[in-house]
Amino acid sequence: MSWRPLFFASIFLVALFAPMNSMFVGYAQAEDTTVCCDSVGVSLHLIGSDSSGSLTPFVQDLTETTMTKTIATAVASEETVGTWSLPEVWPGTVPASTWEVDIAYEVTNAAGAQVNATASLQIGSQTYTAQTGPGDSFLGQGTGTLQFEIDVDSTSISSSSNVVLTVTARSVVFNLPTGEAQLQFQWGSEESDSVIKGDMPLMSLTLLEPEVEGSEVYFSVVIDSSWGTKILSNSESLNMRVNGVLLEGDPIETSQGDGVRITWTWLDATGGEESVEAKVEMVLQEGDSILSGTTTFLVETFDSNGGTGTYYPPDEPLQTDGEGSKISVTGTFALASGEGGPQLTRETTITIEDEMAFWMRWGLDHIGDDVTDLSPALQAFDEGSVTDDDRTSRSIEANEVNEFENQMQLKSGTASGLYSFFMFQGLGLDSDDLLGDYRDSSFSSTEIKLDLHGEVDVVNHPVSLVFKSVQTVTANTQMEFLRDFIVVQTSPIWSQLDVSLEGTSSGFSAFLTPKTFQSEEFEVSHSRFPWGETLSIDAEGLGQEEKFTIAFLPTASPIAAPMPLTIGVGMALFAGLFVALRLSKNRSRSLLALELLLIPLIAFIHLFAFSNMFVAGAVVFTVLLWFITAVSSPRTRLPGDAMPQANTQTIPCPACSTPNPVLSNERPLRFACAGCARVIKLVA
Repeated sequence: MSWRPLFFASIFLVALFAPMNSMFVGYAQAEDTTVCCDSVGVSLHLIGSDSSGSLTPFVQDLTETTMTKTIATAVASEETVGTWSLPEVWPGTVPASTWEVDIAYEVTNAAGAQVNATASLQIGSQTYTAQTGPGDSFLGQGTGTLQFEIDVDSTSISSSSNVVLTVTARSVVFNLPTGEAQLQFQWGSEESDSVIKGDMPLMSLTLLEPEVEGSEVYFSVVIDSSWGTKILSNSESLNMRVNGVLLEGDPIETSQGDGVRITWTWLDATGGEESVEAKVEMVLQEGDSILSGTTTFLVETFDSNGGTGTYYPPDEPLQTDGEGSKISVTGTFALASGEGGPQLTRETTITIEDEMAFWMRWGLDHIGDDVTDLSPALQAFDEGSVTDDDRTSRSIEANEVNEFENQMQLKSGTASGLYSFFMFQGLGLDSDDLLGDYRDSSFSSTEIKLDLHGEVDVVNHPVSLVFKSVQTVTANTQMEFLRDFIVVQTSPIWSQLDVSLEGTSSGFSAFLTPKTFQSEEFEVSHSRFPWGETLSIDAEGLGQEEKFTIAFLPTASPIAAPMPLTIGVGMALFAGLFVALRLSKNRSRSLLALELLLIPLIAFIHLFAFSNMFVAGAVVFTVLLWFITAVSSPRTRLPGDAMPQANTQTIPCPACSTPNPVLSNERPLRFACAGCARVIKLVA
């Protein structure tokens, strides 16, 4: 048989199935389109000092502290109220418009102030000014707003241009001053928010050509601005709509040159070729108009089960969207007596969510990647046993988990392992403040495990790091168990921290005087039982700048440990009560019986883990009180007196009211009172 027919048949089959293979990828036809914005209406808030202030479009930059410039005497010469500049300018065209300046003020100790003020606005090489007119030059008593309207001509600005606002005042005259009159200009806080409003370029929004994988279509917008990820965290909202339907789910953020790329996943394609409309909507600040842009793309999809429902970026995703991810620290710890001193066993789980969880999963899938440009925290890992088939597979294989755990491991007393470096550089956490210094020789055992929470794909799903350690601690010396461990970032990696730790001790060890320093957000609960103590540490919703320290004194001292202390308290109370009962043998015990209620009170003090000295003091006080009550209670009979019969009559003493048994029918009868020893005479 000739080979030629087989050859041409093979060529025909390849040509036939090639289009079918290409359908598994899909395609989109369009070009990247800049859809917004030549210029936008913006309110720039005045912040900072009067000599080196700045302008910001973000209300989040306002503080609780109001900045002021005070004019305390009438002035005839010009005095500068303040100068504020926009740190970075986005290039473009500033349209001809009228800018409005609103400066908050307060007049005190006068009916008002007559002021001649000027606002000067520099945009690039052009400078525009406005002065107070006859109708707005009088500032009434109390608070108000001084307004200027500045007419601006159309002009072009570059990234090196300046936008500077300068406000000056002259010829200030106070009307009917009643004391030390003052005119105070205010800015920089939510209470006294001074702004300048106008139209200028701030950013550009570019819709990228969609990426298609099977039935999944990834729509991306690139935000180019001077603020990087800050514009993501501080903007009111950023949405993507496809065919008018809002895309749900967490988008993926990556770098795109100097801008930020945000990618959403669209799962509602009908299959085959279709035209779709993509619309991006952004609200920079509450009350601003919606910045939006729309374009149309031609995409072709097919039915496939190979996707994860999440965009897998070729470049390393951003660790933060500018707002930060949620992190929680949970775990248990146990204190027990050991040969070298008290031993602290800890198991701490750090659970990471949101953008940081996706960044970690993407990084695990790139262990040993020498092609992609990685951050130092990910680049530090060697490939080890990870193969090319494992790497960038969009799924986290067992080899990648094992390599991560092995290279993170830190042997006690050494500096080996990537543990500290990755925690600091990658996660922005100070591991020593969180878990203790693993390099210290006091740690006899350390272990690090990775928990993917049942999800192996590279998607936005929580990831946990589990740390186990055994440490010999110094007895009776304050130990800083937990400190603020989040490294403060300009663009925060972490938005919210939750802490929940549960500790126990053995019957012969204790956590003495656990305390929280620098913060009132923590709830520390301490209890003592005969078999051991419990210590709970809880906090929710902590910010990255929250300062705190949790400390206690670990001890194995017999006078402080729960079991010896409980036995000692019980024996002391029993012995004290026994002696008190003996002392009150011939006396009334009604008051002593009432004082037995102090026993539950001591049990309460003991249960809620008051210090051993406090517990001992309470026991000593109680026993002494019993003794005093026992010897001072009224007598019921004299020593040596015969025990009265059940039907014996009694008569109260007229002097002390002590009941005295009448043991004879003889009349008159004289006998001594059992309480006060006075002679009582019965004549009938």
